[in-house]
Amino acid sequence: MRGTALTALQGWAARRDRMADDRADLMAAAWWSGTRTVAELARAADVSRDTVYDDLRARGIEPTTDKDAAPPDSLPPYAPLDTAALRALARQANTAVRPSMLTERPDWLSSAAWQISIALDRLGILADSSSGIDTDRRAAYAQDLAARLGRAQRFVHQAWGELASSQALGVWSRDRIDDAMEQGELVVSRAEVTLVDPGTGGVFGTVQLGTAHTGPHPGYTVLHADKPLLDPDFSGPDHLDIQTALQTLGRILNCRRDPGLGTFVDGEVAVDTYQLTRQGENR
Repeated sequence: MRGTALTALQGWAARRDRMADDRADLMAAAWWSGTRTVAELARAADVSRDTVYDDLRARGIEPTTDKDAAPPDSLPPYAPLDTAALRALARQANTAVRPSMLTERPDWLSSAAWQISIALDRLGILADSSSGIDTDRRAAYAQDLAARLGRAQRFVHQAWGELASSQALGVWSRDRIDDAMEQGELVVSRAEVTLVDPGTGGVFGTVQLGTAHTGPHPGYTVLHADKPLLDPDFSGPDHLDIQTALQTLGRILNCRRDPGLGTFVDGEVAVDTYQLTRQGENR
């Protein structure tokens, strides 16, 4: 607890030291977006007019003569990722989120924020080339980063799936599929999955996970099996997880697509156990 408190205090000190630079960046952004009155900028930032003048001039803006100047066409110059600032941001996020986690069952969004705060720290570690961490440890941090982001996505799916109706979630899936097809991409409409018995190592059964094209909720996830192996009624979060997995398969297989291979028959081409469909499919 003592170490955590000191870390939070150090994070505050780091943020305090960067406040002037951050304020100057925001001041310049407000100026170029159209706010050219020093008094208005001073009120918005709760600082003196002299501070506004100093901040603007620090960003190459002369407020007394540049009132009609157009914003620069060029993008801001490249700067490498500030790993210290990133890890300080992670500490700030951790401090902000931690109280909401001190309960037996944190809500989904608090849990997602907690995972993201840890992911920010992992990003800061991986981006710091001067840390002296060997390749194996960096790979371990990358693995943990992927796991944290995956958990955060699952928690967000929990929140989203509980807020949206089955009809709305189906529409989202159909829109995603239609957008991909309009861009000429192959789409994984269904996937055959072989389930392995953990006790024997043998095949427990085979099911197909896909997307409904008709029925009360077009676009919603459906399950087909030759025998009753699983509950076919998916919750909203389960639907989002499965559709995201199908989308991931589609992205990977599109990257491996050879334009010279594959013949479409009735709008379908088989790739291993997956069925990739295009607009020729009967919906």
